[in-house]
Amino acid sequence: MGAVGQFCDMTADTDRDLAVFTATVPTRAEQLAPLRHRIRRWLTRCRVPAAVRGDVVLAAHEAVSDAIDQPRSGDPTTVTLHWDEEVVVLTAIDHFTWTARAAAVDGPGERRLRVITRVAARVDLDVDADRGTLTAYFQVPGRP
Repeated sequence: MGAVGQFCDMTADTDRDLAVFTATVPTRAEQLAPLRHRIRRWLTRCRVPAAVRGDVVLAAHEAVSDAIDQPRSGDPTTVTLHWDEEVVVLTAIDHFTWTARAAAVDGPGERRLRVITRVAARVDLDVDADRGTLTAYFQVPGRP
């Protein structure tokens, strides 16, 4: 499945520029490497600093990996990145169960979530019966 916004085209968003990348892929292990490559390439084209690129790619990998481990594995996962020169925002939408398990279990999914929270400035989770949305924020150094 393809990506929208693969190239770092800046589009007007009120008074500032915003670059957007979106990919919807089946949540299968063979999708991880190509997705990481596409995200890294897009972030590089946007001139996002290398340290931030690495953190965003790692967080996307961990989020999709957790989705792969869910019973509904194989259903599509959507990963979206927004970059406005101050912050990169990663949004992953899938069938996460992190909030229900996090307090009681120390499984692979919880370790993945802890990895994401260590590399991101902030992480928000919104999980309901049908799907989950992870939003992670990565501050670009030298920016307000």
